[in-house]
Amino acid sequence: MRKTVAILALLLVTGAAAAQERPRPDYSKNSLLRLFAEAGTEEEDRRTFRVHEGAFEVRGFNTTVGLLFRPVMAFPGSTVTTSREYPDPFSLTGTQIATGPRAWRTVREVNRELRRIEATERARVRVASR
Repeated sequence: MRKTVAILALLLVTGAAAAQERPRPDYSKNSLLRLFAEAGTEEEDRRTFRVHEGAFEVRGFNTTVGLLFRPVMAFPGSTVTTSREYPDPFSLTGTQIATGPRAWRTVREVNRELRRIEATERARVRVASR
């Protein structure tokens, strides 16, 4: 019974709240002019010479000229080239690529195979030179 009374009271309160009218927006000519005419009244910076971080800005004779005073060039390999390859951070910083804890076995096996191939090549050269 209490639950029913609470739900009924809640419905009455929400119905009364929804029935209240909100103030209608004013789209009259004067309010629209005031709204949009005040938007562009910010004062412009009229100095003829301004210093920005890394550049000068010179204004005069209806012209604005910006002069850079420090190099703003990209380092080699730090931009995406025409081949659309991203730069390799390991080659740029000169660090080795991190390997897993079991990579030393693979390196040992590759080195063993290279020594074996080198030994067979040396033996083949000795046989050919005799």
